Amino acid sequence: MAAMTLREVKYLQKRTALLTHMENEISGFKIIRKDRSFLMKALSFFLFFNKKFMTEYVTTIYPKVYVPKDWGISKSVYQKGLELEILAHEYIHLHDRKQMGVLFNIMYLSPQIFSLLAILAIWNSWFLLCLLFLLPWPSPGRTWLEYRGYKMSLIAKYWILTSIEPKKEEVCWGWITNDGINWALNQFTGPSYYYMFPFREYLRKSFIKSLKDVRIDGKLSPEFEAIKDILGK
Repeated sequence: MAAMTLREVKYLQKRTALLTHMENEISGFKIIRKDRSFLMKALSFFLFFNKKFMTEYVTTIYPKVYVPKDWGISKSVYQKGLELEILAHEYIHLHDRKQMGVLFNIMYLSPQIFSLLAILAIWNSWFLLCLLFLLPWPSPGRTWLEYRGYKMSLIAKYWILTSIEPKKEEVCWGWITNDGINWALNQFTGPSYYYMFPFREYLRKSFIKSLKDVRIDGKLSPEFEAIKDILGK
């Protein structure tokens, strides 16, 4: 068995510390493979617009995180770093769900969740109009929650890479504020989250300002600060 590189050791230390933090903060936290979950298989049927739901996306339903079947088995250093970023992203969702309770679910699923009111059409046919909520309307609630998650994804990459290669801080920052943000924007404006927010340039400005606040002024809420203490070492 080949010896681990220093970089691999650091990734392992960060992963262990992050998982321990999540277990301590989120009661019942567990990582489950999607191919072993009936719930995820059922969801994939309804999420027909996201063809990669089972194979490339991590899904959090409090307090569990559901991952693709190849999660954690790759020897690629890049993949190890990516999984750290994903765990940090999902931690923000778990934290927000813990703080907000069922309001989190309503915000995340709105406005499409209101299509369920169509069942009231058995009393009044006008409620059939609620089926219009199934259309890909913008979702301010889901956008805000995922904005926090993707902000964490981007800044987590920055913390991880600069902690390992501090001399490449400028290069890392340049990637995050260009290609990184573009990648995040594609998630908001495309089918991955049912076209939840089409206003791309507004989001770009928000991300850039928020990330600069973190880099320059160190403006972080406690849940972000805790992850920085783990990934930024």
